[in-house]
Amino acid sequence: MMLFLLRLAVAALLPAATAIAQPVALYTVTTETAALGGERVKVDVYRPEDFGATGLAVLAHGFTRDRLRDRDLGRALAVAGVIAVAPDLPNVVDPFGNGEAVADLVRDLERGALGLPPTPRSRIVLIGTSAGGLSTLLAASNLPGLAGWIGLDPVDGTGVGLVAAKKVTAPAVVLLADPSVCNLFGSGKAIAQAMPGLVRSERMRGASHCDFEGPTNAFCRTVCGRSPAGAAETVRRETVNAALTMLDTGESPPVPAELPEAPSTEGPPPIPAAPSPDEPDAPR
Repeated sequence: MMLFLLRLAVAALLPAATAIAQPVALYTVTTETAALGGERVKVDVYRPEDFGATGLAVLAHGFTRDRLRDRDLGRALAVAGVIAVAPDLPNVVDPFGNGEAVADLVRDLERGALGLPPTPRSRIVLIGTSAGGLSTLLAASNLPGLAGWIGLDPVDGTGVGLVAAKKVTAPAVVLLADPSVCNLFGSGKAIAQAMPGLVRSERMRGASHCDFEGPTNAFCRTVCGRSPAGAAETVRRETVNAALTMLDTGESPPVPAELPEAPSTEGPPPIPAAPSPDEPDAPR
């Protein structure tokens, strides 16, 4: 009888112990399909667990990259309470086409798209990395009333970014890496200087161009340079804080160093920890 009661007590405790051991789902991620720039592309949507989100951020990846390189930032924004939308951009070498695609996506989100409620433009921030910084800048120049634009080591090899920057009326933050061939030797600095609504421009000392995407890979670091431990996390934290400030929510809450995997419907496929050495071009 005593043995039976002991087993019964252990069985009763097991569900509680299992629940404690499960990671807390701070966000969810789904992969949708949308028409952008005349192409059908995949879009990852990171939703905070508390769906009363403070706003929305549209993320744009760099040259030869895809939406998966925005995964770490998408997670961090969602944990901080911001819905993050990360599309595959439809064009490889056409920043104007990608800019139009981002602008069209913003207009769709204003009406309600990707399973999200309609979001006014004043609650939307554009965040672009490298060449995605130029694409989102072009989009922002045609979208008055945005909550803000954040350029993560943006690049501009032709000067079109300077023309677009002068038309952007939204608050702007530009975070820069150390100059290298991958950011056209710090070309983003000129973009920052041309922004009428520039709130902050800062060179993240010691940061590599690769620290502005996440996860990155060994090939990028070989081409674009390495950085001290924690540089990518610093860039991500500053980006989240900038987005929250633009959305009038103040500073970011603490973000765990290791964000839990989120439940997903399709979800982005995992990225190998050790990428192939013959991976294509580094981000630009």
